[in-house]
Amino acid sequence: MWIPPNAPAALPLPTYSGPWRARWHLTLLSLVMRRNGWKTQLRTTGPRHLLRIYSKCTPTIGESVSVAWGDGAWWYQSSTGLWLTPCRKSELAADKLAILLTPWVAAAFDPLRDEQL
Repeated sequence: MWIPPNAPAALPLPTYSGPWRARWHLTLLSLVMRRNGWKTQLRTTGPRHLLRIYSKCTPTIGESVSVAWGDGAWWYQSSTGLWLTPCRKSELAADKLAILLTPWVAAAFDPLRDEQL
């Protein structure tokens, strides 16, 4: 089989990580989120792994995070497509997720929310 001299040495990396890489990075993020008081659930069904993050007080309000390749590194990506942080910065990703989720959880317990409508 003849291979052209300018052919790439390897196939390009996939948009979403393989199962083992996703599980590794999402497990690290899960540990940080649990340490900060959030509940997590790793979902391994479907085309890619997802980490569901929520408050135990409001299990219906949460965020699903995946792992994707971008800008030369593996990144945590929210369900809305927001690139959170590179996977090597799981503490910062946890802080960003807490910033995103806290107002939603607080609003669920606002006693005046029904009167404001």
